[in-house]
Amino acid sequence: MQGYTLNPEQISLQLFYKMCRSKKMIPSRVVLKHGIDGYFRILETKEIENLKQLNTKLGNREKIRHFSAESGIPESYLTLLKREAGSYLARPFPLSEFPGIPLEYTEVLKSKGIRNTREFFESVQSAEQRLEMAKLTGIPASRLTEIFTLCDLSRITGVGGIYARIIYHAGIRSVMQFAATDTATHNELYLKSLEKLGYPLKALGEDDLQYCISYASLIAELNSNPDLP
Repeated sequence: MQGYTLNPEQISLQLFYKMCRSKKMIPSRVVLKHGIDGYFRILETKEIENLKQLNTKLGNREKIRHFSAESGIPESYLTLLKREAGSYLARPFPLSEFPGIPLEYTEVLKSKGIRNTREFFESVQSAEQRLEMAKLTGIPASRLTEIFTLCDLSRITGVGGIYARIIYHAGIRSVMQFAATDTATHNELYLKSLEKLGYPLKALGEDDLQYCISYASLIAELNSNPDLP
């Protein structure tokens, strides 16, 4: 079964370093670039090889405090690094956050134990599973495929329910398609769909969009699904 969230063991410390170094950080995390080369060399000497091990090492305040004393890396830096590492793992949200999904669909899915994007994505990954779910819930298989595609898109960090619906409307139907779209084309599709759908949202910033595309590329590389519609 393919996981909704990337397996943090698949994201090496070196890959995380490269993405942190090249990414345009939000103002509160710009400090992560200060001394990044030296700090990551220290992390390597502590036998931290991937994001899972890093998250475990920085699991709580006490662990951060202990590791700071052991490594010489400031607590403030490690705290921000933990937050940045956490942003690479998709957070599920209720299916009701996707515009255009009837309430009766989300309610019947809840009655079957499927409450959010992760639970849906991990339950109906094949066409056969969607047909079985259609029989079980009475929801048309075509609508289940639509929801599945929206859930797939929502695995991209920065893509919430409304954003997923906008790009779905624009014809982008998978993480792999998202990753293959350049920023100019994506922004054009986004703005056209936004105008037609009438959502009160602003245009995406180029840096934010490029980050989403880079993250989609990471998912496509590490965790692609050939069964996507």
